[in-house]
Amino acid sequence: MAQMRQTPPSEMERSMEQTITIFQRYAGNEGDKATMNYNEFEKFMKTELASFTKNQKDPNLLRKMMASVDGGVDGKCDKHLDFQEFLNLTGGMMVACNDALLKAGPSQKNPTPATPPTEMETVMERIVRVFQHYAGKKGDKGQMDYSEFEAFMRTELKSFVDNQKDPNIIRKLMESVDGAADGKKDKCVDFQEFMNLIGGMMVACHDLLLKHQKRV
Repeated sequence: MAQMRQTPPSEMERSMEQTITIFQRYAGNEGDKATMNYNEFEKFMKTELASFTKNQKDPNLLRKMMASVDGGVDGKCDKHLDFQEFLNLTGGMMVACNDALLKAGPSQKNPTPATPPTEMETVMERIVRVFQHYAGKKGDKGQMDYSEFEAFMRTELKSFVDNQKDPNIIRKLMESVDGAADGKKDKCVDFQEFMNLIGGMMVACHDLLLKHQKRV
């Protein structure tokens, strides 16, 4: 994303870049730069998602969370999380947050946190807020129709769109994820489908970054 951009990053571009940066900050401190082992994952959770972690009663929760996504991408339960598996986990948490915000009353939508949010908490909230900014202007607050999705892409991921030669790229991108979460091809993108799309873009950027880091 950074190589293509000639203008200041949008909210979404900044969030996507920060997500990659945070993953790389914890991954590979004890080995493979492309994955987190349990110790690295535990440090990430207790630092970046401390508010969530401290409120859990199960002492084995972090191991269970890691096990729930380990192997979900490559089929290998190797006690490591690659970036896609990391996104599956944090993306699932964002889906839960988005659902909670949709159900919350007006007075509950902007609660004051007990402690300042961490970088990851800020990024996750920003991604949810960006989706909600574009979704539902014509109806359902839980999804984007094509015109809303197009406005999102042309504003938040303008650098990417401007570098595509296919004039139908936005419609094709929407069609590629429409129905992936709920099985309904309804010409709308819900938050899970939205996360599938931007998650795929982040994985592609992360893979390119790893290749660049190996060359230098």
